[in-house]
Amino acid sequence: MSLSVSRTSFPLDFSRTSFLVVDDQPFSRRLVLSMLLGFGSREVYESENGVEAFELARNVMPNIIITDLVMPIFDGLRFIKMVKDVQSPIHKTPIIVLSGYLTKAAALTVRDSGANELLVKPVSPKSLYEHIVRIVMEDDSAGQQLTLLHNRKRRTSHPERKPDGVALV
Repeated sequence: MSLSVSRTSFPLDFSRTSFLVVDDQPFSRRLVLSMLLGFGSREVYESENGVEAFELARNVMPNIIITDLVMPIFDGLRFIKMVKDVQSPIHKTPIIVLSGYLTKAAALTVRDSGANELLVKPVSPKSLYEHIVRIVMEDDSAGQQLTLLHNRKRRTSHPERKPDGVALV
Protein backbone atom coordinates (compact mmCIF):
# COMPACT_ATOMS: atom_id res chain seq x y z
CA MET A 1 0.00 0.00 0.00
CA SER A 2 1.40 3.38 -0.97
CA LEU A 3 1.19 6.23 1.49
CA SER A 4 0.90 9.66 -0.06
CA VAL A 5 2.55 12.21 2.18
CA SER A 6 2.33 15.95 1.80
CA ARG A 7 3.42 18.85 3.94
CA THR A 8 -0.14 19.89 4.64
CA SER A 9 -1.28 16.44 5.72
CA PHE A 10 1.81 15.41 7.67
CA PRO A 11 3.61 18.22 9.50
CA LEU A 12 6.99 17.48 11.05
CA ASP A 13 8.77 19.50 13.70
CA PHE A 14 12.03 20.16 11.88
CA SER A 15 13.34 22.31 14.73
CA ARG A 16 14.50 19.13 16.47
CA THR A 17 16.19 17.52 13.48
CA SER A 18 19.79 18.21 12.51
CA PHE A 19 21.07 17.73 8.98
CA LEU A 20 24.44 17.44 7.29
CA VAL A 21 24.45 18.49 3.62
CA VAL A 22 27.44 17.20 1.63
CA ASP A 23 28.05 18.55 -1.88
CA ASP A 24 31.08 20.04 -3.61
CA GLN A 25 28.90 22.59 -5.39
CA PRO A 26 28.21 25.61 -3.11
CA PHE A 27 25.05 26.51 -5.04
CA SER A 28 23.58 23.02 -4.55
CA ARG A 29 24.41 23.08 -0.83
CA ARG A 30 22.77 26.50 -0.46
CA LEU A 31 19.59 25.35 -2.21
CA VAL A 32 19.18 22.34 0.08
CA LEU A 33 20.14 24.44 3.11
CA SER A 34 17.46 27.01 2.18
CA MET A 35 14.83 24.28 1.85
CA LEU A 36 15.71 22.74 5.21
CA LEU A 37 15.66 26.13 6.93
CA GLY A 38 12.33 26.81 5.20
CA PHE A 39 10.98 23.57 6.68
CA GLY A 40 11.94 24.90 10.12
CA SER A 41 15.27 23.19 10.76
CA ARG A 42 17.55 25.13 13.09
CA GLU A 43 20.63 22.94 12.78
CA VAL A 44 22.08 22.37 9.30
CA TYR A 45 25.76 21.64 8.76
CA GLU A 46 27.47 21.59 5.40
CA SER A 47 30.58 20.10 3.86
CA GLU A 48 32.13 20.03 0.40
CA ASN A 49 33.71 16.56 0.40
CA GLY A 50 33.43 13.13 1.97
CA VAL A 51 36.53 13.32 4.17
CA GLU A 52 35.50 16.61 5.76
CA ALA A 53 31.88 15.41 6.01
CA PHE A 54 32.81 12.19 7.80
CA GLU A 55 34.77 14.05 10.48
CA LEU A 56 32.01 16.63 10.85
CA ALA A 57 29.32 13.95 11.08
CA ARG A 58 31.25 12.11 13.81
CA ASN A 59 31.49 15.34 15.80
CA VAL A 60 27.96 16.75 15.40
CA MET A 61 26.01 13.45 15.03
CA PRO A 62 23.35 14.74 12.58
CA ASN A 63 19.94 13.08 12.50
CA ILE A 64 19.92 12.88 8.69
CA ILE A 65 22.69 13.17 6.06
CA ILE A 66 22.00 14.46 2.53
CA THR A 67 24.91 13.78 0.17
CA ASP A 68 25.88 14.13 -3.45
CA LEU A 69 27.70 11.27 -5.22
CA VAL A 70 30.26 13.07 -7.39
CA MET A 71 32.72 14.92 -5.16
CA PRO A 72 36.50 15.30 -4.87
CA ILE A 73 38.66 13.38 -2.36
CA PHE A 74 36.01 10.87 -1.18
CA ASP A 75 33.04 10.50 -3.48
CA GLY A 76 29.55 9.94 -2.12
CA LEU A 77 29.70 6.13 -2.29
CA ARG A 78 32.95 5.99 -0.32
CA PHE A 79 31.51 8.46 2.19
CA ILE A 80 28.36 6.34 2.61
CA LYS A 81 30.48 3.21 3.05
CA MET A 82 32.46 4.93 5.84
CA VAL A 83 29.30 6.18 7.56
CA LYS A 84 27.54 2.80 7.35
CA ASP A 85 30.52 0.79 8.63
CA VAL A 86 29.40 -0.94 11.85
CA GLN A 87 32.43 0.52 13.66
CA SER A 88 31.29 4.05 12.83
CA PRO A 89 29.47 5.89 15.65
CA ILE A 90 27.04 7.25 13.04
CA HIS A 91 26.30 4.00 11.19
CA LYS A 92 22.57 4.20 11.91
CA THR A 93 22.22 7.74 10.55
CA PRO A 94 19.78 7.81 7.61
CA ILE A 95 21.26 9.00 4.31
CA ILE A 96 19.54 10.67 1.37
CA VAL A 97 21.55 10.67 -1.86
CA LEU A 98 20.92 13.73 -4.01
CA SER A 99 22.69 13.51 -7.36
CA GLY A 100 22.43 14.80 -10.89
CA TYR A 101 24.35 11.86 -12.34
CA LEU A 102 22.22 8.76 -11.98
CA THR A 103 22.02 5.77 -14.21
CA LYS A 104 20.09 2.63 -13.41
CA ALA A 105 23.34 0.89 -12.44
CA ALA A 106 24.33 3.82 -10.19
CA ALA A 107 20.91 3.77 -8.53
CA LEU A 108 21.31 0.07 -7.73
CA THR A 109 24.80 0.70 -6.36
CA VAL A 110 23.47 3.52 -4.19
CA ARG A 111 20.71 1.28 -2.86
CA ASP A 112 23.23 -1.47 -2.05
CA SER A 113 25.52 1.04 -0.31
CA GLY A 114 23.08 1.54 2.55
CA ALA A 115 21.53 4.85 1.54
CA ASN A 116 17.91 5.20 2.61
CA GLU A 117 16.58 7.45 -0.17
CA LEU A 118 17.65 8.58 -3.62
CA LEU A 119 16.73 11.88 -5.28
CA VAL A 120 17.71 13.36 -8.63
CA LYS A 121 18.84 16.98 -8.94
CA PRO A 122 17.26 19.43 -9.21
CA VAL A 123 15.04 18.51 -6.28
CA SER A 124 11.83 20.29 -5.40
CA PRO A 125 11.06 21.27 -1.80
CA LYS A 126 8.00 18.99 -1.87
CA SER A 127 10.02 15.97 -3.01
CA LEU A 128 12.76 16.55 -0.43
CA TYR A 129 10.15 16.98 2.30
CA GLU A 130 8.37 13.76 1.34
CA HIS A 131 11.61 11.77 1.33
CA ILE A 132 12.52 13.10 4.76
CA VAL A 133 9.06 12.14 6.05
CA ARG A 134 9.55 8.63 4.63
CA ILE A 135 12.86 8.30 6.48
CA VAL A 136 11.30 9.52 9.70
CA MET A 137 8.47 7.03 9.37
CA GLU A 138 10.90 4.16 8.74
CA ASP A 139 13.67 5.06 11.16
CA ASP A 140 13.20 6.25 14.71
CA SER A 141 16.87 7.31 14.93
CA ALA A 142 15.93 10.43 13.01
CA GLY A 143 14.38 11.55 16.31
CA GLN A 144 11.10 12.75 14.86
CA GLN A 145 8.62 9.91 15.17
CA LEU A 146 7.26 10.89 18.58
CA THR A 147 6.95 14.52 17.54
CA LEU A 148 5.28 13.47 14.31
CA LEU A 149 2.77 11.27 16.12
CA HIS A 150 2.15 13.98 18.71
CA ASN A 151 1.44 16.51 15.96
CA ARG A 152 -0.92 14.10 14.19
CA LYS A 153 -2.75 13.26 17.44
CA ARG A 154 -3.08 16.93 18.33
CA ARG A 155 -4.55 17.73 14.90
CA THR A 156 -7.01 14.84 14.90
CA SER A 157 -8.11 14.72 18.53
CA HIS A 158 -10.99 16.78 19.77
CA PRO A 159 -10.87 17.94 23.39
CA GLU A 160 -13.57 16.66 25.68
CA ARG A 161 -16.07 19.28 26.73
CA LYS A 162 -17.66 19.78 30.07
CA PRO A 163 -21.41 20.43 30.08
CA ASP A 164 -20.80 24.19 30.36
CA GLY A 165 -18.83 24.14 27.04
CA VAL A 166 -15.30 24.50 28.49
CA ALA A 167 -12.72 22.30 26.77
CA LEU A 168 -10.71 19.87 28.88
CA VAL A 169 -7.18 19.58 27.57
